[in-house]
Amino acid sequence: MSDHDANPGNRSAGKKKSWIPIAIGVVILLAFVAIGIIGFGISYLRQNVAVIETTGVDADRQFQEVYAQFPNQQPLLKIIDGKPEYVAERASRATTEAKLNTMHILAYDDQKGQTATVTLPFWIVRMKTGPFRISAYQRGWDDRGVSLRVDDIEKYGPGIVVDTSDQTHGRVLIWVD
Repeated sequence: MSDHDANPGNRSAGKKKSWIPIAIGVVILLAFVAIGIIGFGISYLRQNVAVIETTGVDADRQFQEVYAQFPNQQPLLKIIDGKPEYVAERASRATTEAKLNTMHILAYDDQKGQTATVTLPFWIVRMKTGPFRISAYQRGWDDRGVSLRVDDIEKYGPGIVVDTSDQTHGRVLIWVD
């Protein structure tokens, strides 16, 4: 009888120890991937989010420039008497086959005198499943029968999605192209 046959536990102890460096390597690899994703996210935000000091007149001009891109078009959603509603002209329009590439957000804070712009590739927006939870930012939207999904935005094609203003907070305009 050899030493191997006398102590069969030696084989499993050797195999356990050989997995330890592999597990450590996988953990280190995952840490580098996570750091890379965080770095990419920060870099992306720096390139696609801008906050600038501005006046109300300049902000109004920016909003008008967006509307000029979509002449005679109403937003998909409007706030009427404090309630969000689909605009009939857009909601009744036939489905479009236009491919959307970018979602833009323009927000003006009247109290701070700042305008913020955000640009998102539409493939990131497509990753969203289910309706947008707007009431987390604008009280009462979701509980009033308005359910905005990515499919709805794509159905109506390029144009203004939401235009809302509030005397205490300012104005937000969302559009896609």
